[in-house]
Amino acid sequence: MNSINEKIRSIRRGSFKTIFYIAILIIFLSIINFVFGEAPFKEPPLFLQPYKENLMVLKPLLTYVRAALVFIFGYYALNAVCMVVYTYTLGISDHPTAAMIKSITKISGIALLLGLVGSMFNVSPAAALTMGSFGGMVIGFASQTVLTHVIAGIFLLITRPFSYGDIITISGHTGRVKEIRLMHIVLDTGDEEILIPSGTVIAKVFKKKKVSNVQE
Repeated sequence: MNSINEKIRSIRRGSFKTIFYIAILIIFLSIINFVFGEAPFKEPPLFLQPYKENLMVLKPLLTYVRAALVFIFGYYALNAVCMVVYTYTLGISDHPTAAMIKSITKISGIALLLGLVGSMFNVSPAAALTMGSFGGMVIGFASQTVLTHVIAGIFLLITRPFSYGDIITISGHTGRVKEIRLMHIVLDTGDEEILIPSGTVIAKVFKKKKVSNVQE
């Protein structure tokens, strides 16, 4: 119970941090628009009118300032989201799987941030397409195997072709089902534990020993 409560608190903290960083980013961007008189404001505020010429000198730098703010606070928000994803996944899977999904989330988020920052500098459509294609290819290769096993693990958890304690034989290994994880099935053979990828379980024919000790 304490572990579940701690995970719930961790998810809440991560969600709060995400909202907090996004809110701070919006506030900073609004202040910049207010000071420099950019949309939705038409002109700098009255108390800054005497410094209007100086502000106009700094105006070309606003794109870089905005881009830096978006990337910095976006990165902090992304880290908070990754922790929420990790904590949630850890509740239904093992640590390696949760860490892998967290890494994939982070890579995807950084690619999104870079695309967003690039759009602020008016990157050409061809360059944006190239960047997006390359990022998608890297993420696809990095996540293809993981997602295959994760989807298979979800299918096993839903359909339950076997239960904890069942004796099954798959890929030449016979043992008692000790754990059904998102990425692996853990078989206890008595002498050792064998981790079989969930995708393998879906793709292979396996035998399950009945209560009457007659194999299917």
